[in-house]
Amino acid sequence: MGKEIAELPFMTVGAGQGTQRSVYDAQDAARFERRGRRSRILVVDDENGPRQALRMLLKEDYDVLLSSGVHQALKLLTEEPVDVVITDIRMPHQTGMDLLRIIKKQNPDVQVIILTGYGQLDTAMEAIEHGAFAYLEKPFDNDVMLNKVRTCLERQRQEDDRRAMEYLAIEANRFETLGRLVSGTMHDLGTPLSVIGTHLELLLSEPRRTDIEKRLDTMKAQVQHCMDLVRTTMNFLRHAPQDREVFDFNGVVRLCVEVARPLLASDHVSVSLDLKPETGQFEGYLVLVRQAILNLIYNACQALERQHDSRGLRLETWIEEDQLMLAIEDNGPGVPVESRLRIFEPLFTTKGAEGTGLGLTVVRNVMHRHGGTVRLEDTGHRGARFVLAFPLKRPS
Repeated sequence: MGKEIAELPFMTVGAGQGTQRSVYDAQDAARFERRGRRSRILVVDDENGPRQALRMLLKEDYDVLLSSGVHQALKLLTEEPVDVVITDIRMPHQTGMDLLRIIKKQNPDVQVIILTGYGQLDTAMEAIEHGAFAYLEKPFDNDVMLNKVRTCLERQRQEDDRRAMEYLAIEANRFETLGRLVSGTMHDLGTPLSVIGTHLELLLSEPRRTDIEKRLDTMKAQVQHCMDLVRTTMNFLRHAPQDREVFDFNGVVRLCVEVARPLLASDHVSVSLDLKPETGQFEGYLVLVRQAILNLIYNACQALERQHDSRGLRLETWIEEDQLMLAIEDNGPGVPVESRLRIFEPLFTTKGAEGTGLGLTVVRNVMHRHGGTVRLEDTGHRGARFVLAFPLKRPS
């Protein structure tokens, strides 16, 4: 009878983005696809006996694929969606550890159980460090193996459910954000169109006015203003989700403030920016970063609506060790103490019927996607201060 040496707590590394339709990629599509089929296990061992033993043990409940080495296993992984890989650690040419590293780099959702006939603590720790779900000694106990596979798949199912909810929250919030953007643009178009209309009426009623050229110049400037507003909105709408890209982080902050300008102006919210130049270029998911920043700006505006005195919003960026930091702080009433532990929960809102409960959940999900964090800081005075911390180095 063998023994279990170690198990790694389940963790998924964020993946890239894909089509224009969604901020998720092929790995996310695979998560939804596997809901409608039997779980698939790939067994990798250079000895036929252990391969067949595992096939007989697992075939009643799972689809089982067999491979005699790492090269063949990697080929199968490109041809068939696989949920769990059970691999021997000692094999010719390439080892189970080599396979583990490649899998976790290419498709971190695939869970790996390491088998070995040589129980070594340092090897077990290395497997855990590189993302193995479990590390078992040969000969393994059948009940222990079945339990590990079931536990692995259950955690994978829970992660799939979480990702599905995250997907729905971000998609719903994206349309909410776009609605606000279009509404703000329509509001902003009202002023220049009104100016143009007034000047046209004057010119039509008095076509021989001496200030025609001056009024035409004014109208031309207002038309240009309308075109700029429409162009900014269209550029924002056309920017489809894609892979990680390098962009000017401070520039994105300024763009978000500009996009939110109609709401900020109508709510009489003054904005101050303290954007450190060393922040520079950042590699991340531009569409999601924009969405998170806009959510926090809109959230602050809603909090400030009930305030009768001065309304202020401050955005600050800086570098702290190996993290890019963004703080968005308002001088509103702040977050009630009893709500602070729940504000990032899906559908939780302190705004009653006016709130969807998605804004801060999406911010948290965006930060998870970047391997970063979001926190609500205690300012020591009234107001709310949300701090986003983006790692400058991509997760390996």
